Amino acid sequence: MLVCLFDIDGTLLSSGGAGKAAMEAALGSEFGVTEMRGRVPFSGRTDRAIGRDLFSLHDIEESSHHWQRFLTAYLRHLPDCLNRHDGRVLPGIVRLLVDLGGREDVALGLLTGNVRDGARLKLGHYGLFHHFAFGGFGDHHLARCDVARELFRAEQNRDGASSANSRPRPQRPRNVRLFKG
Repeated sequence: MLVCLFDIDGTLLSSGGAGKAAMEAALGSEFGVTEMRGRVPFSGRTDRAIGRDLFSLHDIEESSHHWQRFLTAYLRHLPDCLNRHDGRVLPGIVRLLVDLGGREDVALGLLTGNVRDGARLKLGHYGLFHHFAFGGFGDHHLARCDVARELFRAEQNRDGASSANSRPRPQRPRNVRLFKG
């Protein structure tokens, strides 16, 4: 079985900045931030890390309560931002997913810094969500490599590669292809 893992933003689609706009709207609606301070890099990072940096720049205490408030507001604002921004599925992606998805020897998954529900909303907006059976998401990790380790560890455990008494080693399986823009 060949496992193909895809990133979302810049690989499958361009949201036209909808995710960033939704995060900024969440800061405004939940924490009263009316003007963005400084610049936070978004590309290639987990939503959790972006949120941490936004909190730091705007003097918002980094706590699980604040993260949950921010995340709930972000997910509430994201559909409207996706509708208002000029996003698109990148060229050739639909055909690639249909072709790969039609093969019995291929499994399609996600490996993304997006939080799970954000990924679902973004991919659903563009009609791509149904192509993916599993994934690793940026809900809990600051570093993308930790998202990958968690995904591979979960797959090792699911496949019975590890017993309850042995700790799975985070490694990249040989039959995995990563797609990142």
